[in-house]
Amino acid sequence: MRPRQLRMSLEALNDLLGMYDYIASFDRLAAKRFLDDINGKIEWMAAYGVTGSPRDFIPGVRAFPYRKRCIYFFINDDELTVLRVLHGRQKIKPEDFLPFYKTKEKD
Repeated sequence: MRPRQLRMSLEALNDLLGMYDYIASFDRLAAKRFLDDINGKIEWMAAYGVTGSPRDFIPGVRAFPYRKRCIYFFINDDELTVLRVLHGRQKIKPEDFLPFYKTKEKD
């Protein structure tokens, strides 16, 4: 495992913002702590070269579960690109990854 540069997709950033907004509607401090924790875990994954587990619904997508969420990402030798951060009980389908799914189908 080697360090990788971290990249975040717009979809992943929107997922995190949605989580923050939802939790902040009850408790702003808890929302900040929750997002700081998830962002810290994502940075740790890139810094320590975590590879996660493959997900078969889109070739190349990997996942890492954390705090009842699942962090979906692509990796290569130099980068870890976070695609989505979704609730672990959420039903996942390829359409949730359309911009990335279409890109990977063409390769």
